[in-house]
Amino acid sequence: MALLDFLVSIFGATMLLLFAVRLVQNSIERVKGPEFRRLLTQTRSPYRGAAVGFVLAILLQSSAAVAVLTSGFSVGGALSAATGLAIILGADLGSAIVVRMLSLDLHWLAPILLGIGGWLYLKFSARNIRQVGGILLGIALIIVALGMLRATIEPLQSSDLLPAIESSLAADPVLAFVLGAVLAFVMHSSVAAILMFGVAVSAGALSLDVGIVLVLGANLGGALVPLWITRTMPIEARRAVTLNVVLRGLTAATFALIFARGWLANIDFAQIGLIGIHVYFNVVLLIYLPFVGLVAKLATRLMPEQLHNQNSERSMLERSLLDEQALKSASTTIISLRREVVRVTQLTEQMTKEVLTWFTMGTAPDAELLKRDARLVHNAGQAIRQYVTRISAEKLSKSEFKRMRDLADYALSLEAAADIVVQRLLNVVETCRNEKLRFSDNGRKEIQSIAEQLLQNMSKSYDLLVTDDVEAARELFRDKDELGALVGRSRKRHLMRLKDGLETSVATSELHLECLSAMKELNARTVANAYPILKREGQLLQSRLILEG
Repeated sequence: MALLDFLVSIFGATMLLLFAVRLVQNSIERVKGPEFRRLLTQTRSPYRGAAVGFVLAILLQSSAAVAVLTSGFSVGGALSAATGLAIILGADLGSAIVVRMLSLDLHWLAPILLGIGGWLYLKFSARNIRQVGGILLGIALIIVALGMLRATIEPLQSSDLLPAIESSLAADPVLAFVLGAVLAFVMHSSVAAILMFGVAVSAGALSLDVGIVLVLGANLGGALVPLWITRTMPIEARRAVTLNVVLRGLTAATFALIFARGWLANIDFAQIGLIGIHVYFNVVLLIYLPFVGLVAKLATRLMPEQLHNQNSERSMLERSLLDEQALKSASTTIISLRREVVRVTQLTEQMTKEVLTWFTMGTAPDAELLKRDARLVHNAGQAIRQYVTRISAEKLSKSEFKRMRDLADYALSLEAAADIVVQRLLNVVETCRNEKLRFSDNGRKEIQSIAEQLLQNMSKSYDLLVTDDVEAARELFRDKDELGALVGRSRKRHLMRLKDGLETSVATSELHLECLSAMKELNARTVANAYPILKREGQLLQSRLILEG
């Protein structure tokens, strides 16, 4: 019974720790996600990249999150493999610093953070204030979870269980190294795994020697997480994370071997502490920074781009997924319709990314490709409407009929979104290029920020189409309002610049306002799938979202 109590307690504390780490990460991403993306894509020097990765990992409390973001921006050449690797190396050190800070005895701080965080989250409706509350709650829950782990592990010092495990791991360093890597990978968080090892060592449940090998293994396991997450992404997105696994794994295995052989016996590791050793290990890994360019060139040769795969993916997007055989059954009909709308959503998102890349990174879009994609969206929309008319209403329940209607309506919204991209935003881009016009520095930054938020909303809208999650729909609705507020502020600032007679603002005034209007309407069209979900669940008033609390 005592063993069962221990397992239940350790499982609950570990899950709370993982949840808390994820809560902090998600809350910070929602508040500062676009700014993080801008920082990453504007980084070129490996040393600046390492500094950016270091800061982002501290903010997100996860080097894996930074690595996945980096991989996403490596597609299409926004980030080179060399810069991406530098960012990840810096992020791993930032993650180690997070572990160092969280390992301190901060039990007195938890009630304060819980009180302030809960008050901000429950009493305010402003999106950013609520997310700050979520960050404070997450940090408080990390402290609580670590306290639970200590309380669970400390009594085991006098039991026979941990000494047996300890002796097995001490006798077989390879097993300890592999166990550390597996735990970090399964938990999908090296921060959580290493904090757990630190608690076990500080409570006397594990020796420092075993803890060091476990932590070295966890460094490899943590690097494997982003490699697993990005496994289906294009090859250029996986180069940096693959290099990180190779460099980190070889270095960690070498250190574990050196330590196991006793070649560092003259160093007093007890003075440094387990978490301190983890920090120093990640500092040592920065010796690879001067060589990231050379290593990346080698990786590019060993992992060349596979253009045929890209063409295949493109071909799949252009192929209708409506199934004639599915019309025989109501459930298969809805599934077929949903798959087709998902395809149209991907096409629209791809078009939007193509044109907004000019605003975010200055890369000129392919006008002919955009117009071709717009025709594909319109053809798909027309096919969806024809498909819907062939569905027998008698075969559908009331809820199925509403779902079918909602999907058809959303396809119509996507057609309108495609028109906005090619008829309005593309026109702004081509006018600026042909007449050699440029927005003022402040105007460009405002439009860039709105474009980044729009892309983030589109990504969430795509996820919502698959999940139908009510809370995600609420979050998307708030993000829509947040983008509207950004547009309103930019319009006011632009008019103030006109009043001050700023030459670049006067020259591009009409284009600036058209761009703001188009992006606001495009955002409304692409997040329209949140409305029926919220309406179905009674989460909408006559004209606005019901506030929580």
